Amino acid sequence: MNAIKKTMALLALCVAALHIGLAQSADEIIKQVSANLNKSPWEATLAGTIQNDAGTVQEAEIRVQVLPGTDRLTRLEFKKPSALEGNWVLISDKEVWNYLFLTNQLIIQNRATAKLAGLNDNIIQLGDFDKISERVTSKLVGEENTPQGAAWKLSGAPKTAGQGFSTMEVLILKSDPRPVNLTVKDAGGKPLANLTFKDFKRSDLSAKGLKKYPADAAVVRK
Repeated sequence: MNAIKKTMALLALCVAALHIGLAQSADEIIKQVSANLNKSPWEATLAGTIQNDAGTVQEAEIRVQVLPGTDRLTRLEFKKPSALEGNWVLISDKEVWNYLFLTNQLIIQNRATAKLAGLNDNIIQLGDFDKISERVTSKLVGEENTPQGAAWKLSGAPKTAGQGFSTMEVLILKSDPRPVNLTVKDAGGKPLANLTFKDFKRSDLSAKGLKKYPADAAVVRK
């Protein structure tokens, strides 16, 4: 009986240690993602669904280009939904540029208060996955197999109110630490965004190239 008790006690300790290890390692994984994504410029395509500002879920395809560094820039170019095709958003630490193809307007706003026509405001965060720990308290909840390989699964909630979502789940590729899937949900569990990263590659990007817009565009500051 004593041997059985000792065995059960050891199993209980192992299970407890596993849960502690999972809770402690999420931040380490995020640090690996940050180091990996900040090594050099990169781009990828996000494909899946997003919820617009009217609450309608739409098919989405977004090209993401990121220039890391002190003056970090992220450019999101929309291919889907069709109503947003040709539009793009450029995000810096201080500003958000929103180019509207149909009206040929470039709307420049302060990042802290930016509102994007036709889009949920969470879209502004899409290029900052390596900074997830600044906005979300995350924990490692397990692993999953993805078409790109084994991935860690992180789940978390926003650290402060008013973030526009209730929970966030991210799959992080183990062999090359970077996101391969992102799901953002509201308080009722309804997905605000469910996006898969495709065609990730390192790219020769420049600030000048990412900021390029039509010479005849009307520039509006708000």
